[in-house]
Amino acid sequence: MANKDLLKQAIAEAKSVREAAIANAKEALEETLTPHLKDMLAAKLQEQEEIEESQIEDTVVNEVEEEEVEEGKHKDDKDEAVEENLTEIEPVGEADEDEAEDDSE
Repeated sequence: MANKDLLKQAIAEAKSVREAAIANAKEALEETLTPHLKDMLAAKLQEQEEIEESQIEDTVVNEVEEEEVEEGKHKDDKDEAVEENLTEIEPVGEADEDEAEDDSE
């Protein structure tokens, strides 16, 4: 029976040693990989932030360009309206000449 007890005790000790070895290995991996994982995560976050900033810049530029185009259209419309108004108005000297011609007939 002593042999059975020794065998059970040896198996229990082997399990204990195995659990301790696994725990130590996990801790060593965490210590080794944590800085690398943090760096990778920080780089990925920075990349995503730059992409978002670029998209925001593109959106703002597009909006400004659209506004400028709209302003240009409105300016062209105003220029055309002013030009039409100017062509409708007869110069002062020409209006007097037309009246004088009518009177002389």
